[in-house]
Amino acid sequence: MDITLQELRAHPKSIEIQLYLSDKLTEKRLQHVLSVQEMAIDLACVHEVDVWHANLAALLHDSAKWMDAQALYSAVRRYDIRLDPVEELNPSLLHPLIGVKLAIEKFAITQLEVLEAIRNHTTGSPSMGTLSQVLYVADFAEPTRTHEAVHVVRELAYTDLARAVHYVARAKIEHLLQKGVMIHPNTLHTYNSTLKRVEN
Repeated sequence: MDITLQELRAHPKSIEIQLYLSDKLTEKRLQHVLSVQEMAIDLACVHEVDVWHANLAALLHDSAKWMDAQALYSAVRRYDIRLDPVEELNPSLLHPLIGVKLAIEKFAITQLEVLEAIRNHTTGSPSMGTLSQVLYVADFAEPTRTHEAVHVVRELAYTDLARAVHYVARAKIEHLLQKGVMIHPNTLHTYNSTLKRVEN
């Protein structure tokens, strides 16, 4: 690895984002973000993804997580974001959409793969690029996570990223079914699109 985690965190842009997050997020959420950053950078090195882009995407993926439902829907109207039927009824799916807008507006992020990764980190997408897959998996399996599927996903993340993505989508679907809530089509499509990889 040409650049260390400490060096990435010391970059002026990283510091700018970290100061914003420290001001807005709970301590637990901030620690989650920093753990995602650590794992995403590790995975970026393994899977030959731009490490700086992985750093930005990880730091910014939950940048709107401090907003309550009212603030999220207000931001949706302010940014004129078009919601699909599931997003309209589920405020927990809105922070990635607002996070993209914050990344552009507040931090001048223009790299499309970074914005795509932020956008897809919760629901996934069958068209995810490698950086998006890295963030999707790191968000689920970062070191502070303790849910049941996390150990399988962590192991797969370094050897078979597509298979890790599949297991994340499956775990999310199972969790949402247990809760009896709506499942976003992108999560189902992510599961379906990676199923063949698991069967082979």
